[in-house]
Amino acid sequence: MSNVVQFMSALFTMDRYYIQTKFLRIFGGEFWFKDSNDQVIAYSKQKRFKLKEDIVLYTDETCAQPLISIKARSVIDFGATYDIVDVTTGESLGAARRKGLKSLFKDTWKILDANGNEYAELIEDSVAILRRFVPFIPAKYHFSIQGQHDIMLHQRFNPIIKKTDILIPEGHQLDRRVIAAVALLNSVIEGRQG
Repeated sequence: MSNVVQFMSALFTMDRYYIQTKFLRIFGGEFWFKDSNDQVIAYSKQKRFKLKEDIVLYTDETCAQPLISIKARSVIDFGATYDIVDVTTGESLGAARRKGLKSLFKDTWKILDANGNEYAELIEDSVAILRRFVPFIPAKYHFSIQGQHDIMLHQRFNPIIKKTDILIPEGHQLDRRVIAAVALLNSVIEGRQG
């Protein structure tokens, strides 16, 4: 089994990992996906001030092997839709659409399947507008799928390094690639607002 396959299977089969980034980012941002032993299992680096978002999740910091591609359908907009593709297979995993004005008060993402049908949401449990003014308040989110609210994203309090824990119940039905993509997308957009 190659290293690439091992990295892919590690991230997309894990029930618990976290995304780490710096709070104050002036020129772009870096996002490390890490396991419970603080080992990097995936990585993404974003350029600041892009008109049309193009996010790639790689196996590691070399950026040699892409895993997931997340592309905005249009120039950055408050309620933009982002297509999610598994780069290794070319499979469309669907899309994520931000609920524009509603996200001022509570960040909300609609998760769409490959045919454009909504089947899940990522919903903020904290008060987004308060966090916009006090960026060190930890955010909390959950995925909602047919009334189930058991996949959680929780930021840890730290004024320098932002760490967001992703907790997935064992055997959950939501595609782990989609969970990772939406968690990364949310972190990128949230970092731009702060």
